[in-house]
Amino acid sequence: MKGISTILATILIVIIVVALVSLTYTFAVGLFSTAAGGAEKGVVTTTQRLDKSVSIVGDAVCTKPVSNSYQIVFTIRHLGATYNITSTEVSAFLGGGSGAIAGYTTDLAPGGTKTLTWTNTSMVTWSSTGTTFTVSAPAADASKTLTSC
Repeated sequence: MKGISTILATILIVIIVVALVSLTYTFAVGLFSTAAGGAEKGVVTTTQRLDKSVSIVGDAVCTKPVSNSYQIVFTIRHLGATYNITSTEVSAFLGGGSGAIAGYTTDLAPGGTKTLTWTNTSMVTWSSTGTTFTVSAPAADASKTLTSC
């Protein structure tokens, strides 16, 4: 009996050690994946944002249909290579005044262009030396100076 008890005790100790190592490994893997998840998500978000840049192609054409109302027709090009730009990610300003963009019905694919119309919804400060028209995208702003309208 004494020999069997020693063998059973040894087997039991081995099983306990294996179980403790398994639990420690599972805990460590879970801890590291939780800690790395936030950093990984931050890197992915930043990469997507940096890929969503635009430029204004050609000249923006400004018209003034009625007093204190400005309409600007402009074309933007997506300079990124991977991610589409949605209509909610693009805004435009003229002389500090905000406005609404029309003509942006589908996402702008990388390398693609869109011709859009901007109409002011707030007061625009116009300068005789030129007023800056700015298109804002997630990566950076693109601007043109308009000298007449």
